[in-house]
Amino acid sequence: MNAPLNIDITQILLHMLNFVILAGALSLILYKPVKKFLDERRAYYEKLERDNEEAAKKCEELKNEYEEKLRDADEALLEKQREAEREMAQNAGRYVENAKKQAEAIVKAAEEEAEARKEHILESAQTEIGELVISATQKLVNGKADPETDSALYDEFIRTANETLSGEGGRNE
Repeated sequence: MNAPLNIDITQILLHMLNFVILAGALSLILYKPVKKFLDERRAYYEKLERDNEEAAKKCEELKNEYEEKLRDADEALLEKQREAEREMAQNAGRYVENAKKQAEAIVKAAEEEAEARKEHILESAQTEIGELVISATQKLVNGKADPETDSALYDEFIRTANETLSGEGGRNE
């Protein structure tokens, strides 16, 4: 069969048959592995996407949990700060009370010491006055009374008595 333009129909049909056989064989040989590879790759990326979503959820949960713990820690810190302030106030109160007690004890001791000094001064003044009185009396009894000396002794007696009384009055105030 000779066709125009040198085209042989049997040759064309044989080429077509070869192409169909080749396409069928290639599809049987290559289609399953390529499809399997593509399915595995799709499954891998789907798994990655699920893992990423789960990780994002876990991150969000952890973030919320940490924020809650942070709030709790802030509250606990504020509570501890308030407790420390209360404790400091109590300690300051105790310190003030102790200081007041010490001040009262010091004032009391000072008052007792002042009273003891006052008594000592009064006793020494009385002793001096007594000695002056005895001395003046002895002079009068012995008859050695000298008007100038006696006047000086009386003046000294009055001055000492006034000093004692003014010292006593100044200490009581």
